Amino acid sequence: MPHHPQPAGAMRLPRPTTVPYIAARSDELGGFEVELTVRRDGRGVGYGLEREGDRDARGVLWARVSTSDGTGRPLFDQVHPTRQRKCVELALCQVCAKPASRTKKGTLFLTRRESAEHMWAAWPDGCLTMQPPLCVPCARIAVEQCHHLIGRYVAIRARKTRLHGVFGTLYVPGLYGTVRAVDDRGQGVTLPYTDPAARWLLASQMVCELRRCTVVDLTSE
Repeated sequence: MPHHPQPAGAMRLPRPTTVPYIAARSDELGGFEVELTVRRDGRGVGYGLEREGDRDARGVLWARVSTSDGTGRPLFDQVHPTRQRKCVELALCQVCAKPASRTKKGTLFLTRRESAEHMWAAWPDGCLTMQPPLCVPCARIAVEQCHHLIGRYVAIRARKTRLHGVFGTLYVPGLYGTVRAVDDRGQGVTLPYTDPAARWLLASQMVCELRRCTVVDLTSE
């Protein structure tokens, strides 16, 4: 599970030794945003010449990123769009890419423990995540090596999952068929598939909603 950089002054944690399947690598190139344009029908953003797989089943456009041969340096704080999407859609483990663990309690997910102000009565039921599921062995590795989770994780089994939407960069029409990003700071936005603005979003991660959840003890799993 890709982790996030530690803030200044924080205790230095050991570098992960396991490279998650969804982690990006240094030799995987993006930058295809220069090929973006307004679709011919004027109803969203598109590539000048679209290829199979550029859009998901709901018609949202996805960022193009080349695929490494495995020799590139792992970028633990970045996610490869195509691999993340594949794991969410097919319920594959985000670390080893094999089928995620599923029992009668549901599919296994890990999330950070929320502070009280970000929780609700039924939490974690109904929570949204961009993190694909995991198998049990890889989940144990993740809570030991992922800086985002160490000491503050919650293991969840969800009996039902639903594709909620996408996270990425939102564009608006520019001059002469061009497009421009709404947020030039690169922080990204999350939109549900039901939002008409999703047709103007270049997705980099798929967002899943977890339902009928049970918090479980990962050790006993």
